[in-house]
Amino acid sequence: MKSFKYILIFPVLFIAIFFLASCNTKEPSKNTEVENNIAISSDKPVVLIYYFHLTNRCPSCIAIEKATLKTINTYFAEEQKQGRIRFQALNVGDTANNEITTKYQAAGSALFVTQLFKGKENTSDLTGDGFKYARNKEDKFIEILKNQITKYLNF
Repeated sequence: MKSFKYILIFPVLFIAIFFLASCNTKEPSKNTEVENNIAISSDKPVVLIYYFHLTNRCPSCIAIEKATLKTINTYFAEEQKQGRIRFQALNVGDTANNEITTKYQAAGSALFVTQLFKGKENTSDLTGDGFKYARNKEDKFIEILKNQITKYLNF
């Protein structure tokens, strides 16, 4: 009977480790020099929102992207038209995204909000808030994201 328990434990552990690894990210360095060639106005900040994901996504990962787009479209449509807010969903498995995924150390699902202003960048990692709230408390996540974007736009 004991061997039967061990036979059940190993597949469960394997599945748990797989899901934890697929959503794992490390926080990027803060206040680094702008490394990309985005033309920005020196008098107004630009906010970049990067949503990183794997090819196969869990319901929480999908909810983060959906709530992020809802936030941008509801509260920041004009800023997006002006180019002051830019959203990108990036598959970490796509080799075309290697440079940006390396920069943000994204190995799975992650949400970063970056402010570019006067040649500097500030980045906030909202991945934890996304997984905590986007699926079951969307309004709370939207409020957190909205506040961060507003802070970065009005720096």
